Amino acid sequence: MKKILLLAGLIMYSCSQPVQNPKFEKNVVLAKKWFELWEAEDIEGLSLMISDKVEWQGAFYGQELTKSKTEVIDYINGWIGAMENINYEPDNFLAGVDPETNLPDGSVRTYGTWTGINTASDKNFEVKFYHFLTFNDDGLVINGGDYGDATGTVMAVSPDAEE
Repeated sequence: MKKILLLAGLIMYSCSQPVQNPKFEKNVVLAKKWFELWEAEDIEGLSLMISDKVEWQGAFYGQELTKSKTEVIDYINGWIGAMENINYEPDNFLAGVDPETNLPDGSVRTYGTWTGINTASDKNFEVKFYHFLTFNDDGLVINGGDYGDATGTVMAVSPDAEE
C-alpha cells in the first residue's frame, strides 16, 4: 500500500510541475544581451537583434502596435538619444506563454527598474517597466514590447519651462 501511495504521490508531483520550453534558457541569455546593448546605447547591435518581420508595442500614450523594423529602431533610438547612463536592473526573467495554449513558448518576460539621466535637462530618472521579448530560431526579436509610464517619465525629466 505504501508503494502505491508513493507512486501516486510521485505521479501527482511530476504532473504539477510546469513544463519549461527548451528555448527559454537560451532566450534569457539573448534577453540579457538585449538589455546590455541598451545600456551600452548600441543602436547598431540592437538593430542586428531585430527581425525584419517584427511586431512591437511601445510604451508611449496612444502608441499603436508597430510592424516595421525601422519604426522599432526609431523608437529605441529616441530613448537612447534622450537619455544617458542608461541602466536596467531586472527583478527577474520569467517564461512567457502562448496566449492561445497558455503553455510556455520560450519567450521572455521581465520586470525591472530603469535609471539614467535625461540628456537635455540633466535630471535623473528611476522608473519601473515590464518588457516581453519573443525570439525566432535565429535569435532575432520577432515580437516584443514595453509597459510602463514612458510619457510620464519623459515629462518628469524634461527641461524646466523658461519663464
